Amino acid sequence: MPIITLSRELGSRGDDVAVAVAERLGLRLVGREIINRAAQSAGAGEVALADIDELGLLGVKPSAAAIERYREKITEVIEEQAAQGDVLLVGRGGRVVLRGRRGVLHVRIAAPLEQRIATVSSRCNISPEVAAARIEASDRARAAFLRRTFGVRWDDPALFDLVLNMAQLGVQTAADILCAGALAVANQAPVTPQEGCA
Repeated sequence: MPIITLSRELGSRGDDVAVAVAERLGLRLVGREIINRAAQSAGAGEVALADIDELGLLGVKPSAAAIERYREKITEVIEEQAAQGDVLLVGRGGRVVLRGRRGVLHVRIAAPLEQRIATVSSRCNISPEVAAARIEASDRARAAFLRRTFGVRWDDPALFDLVLNMAQLGVQTAADILCAGALAVANQAPVTPQEGCA
């Protein structure tokens, strides 16, 4: 009954890794679209809209009450999905919501900026300059979402069990590593502190 939360940088090929892992392990793949729809149904649509407005063009400024309703609904949806098991949750702070829950593997997919720019430029058929701007906006938006919604840094390594740098990894190799990690974590006995270990 693997449960994985996956955070990824735009252009890191993290979505490709998520799809490969979900297919191999037979997991449901749950992304921000599903979670945002649930949050919108709770009457917190302006927060979801502000979140997807990565460039800040709409000027949507949700109230503190709306942010709290949104956080509560996202938490509820993520916890419901995890309770069903066999799920890979992409983004939306799943690693924060499920932090400390036994049997969950929290993963971050990263890549060097040059590689991210090349990937976004190629996949979106845009210039490297536009790709770099899109990546910068995405990084800012993701950082703001986690800071505003959960009060954490989006790149805090303490929130992850495993961080994969895709600089030298292909999608299938990264998927191999994640699958092995997810199965190990799902089947592990409770961890006990060891004396004399750093």
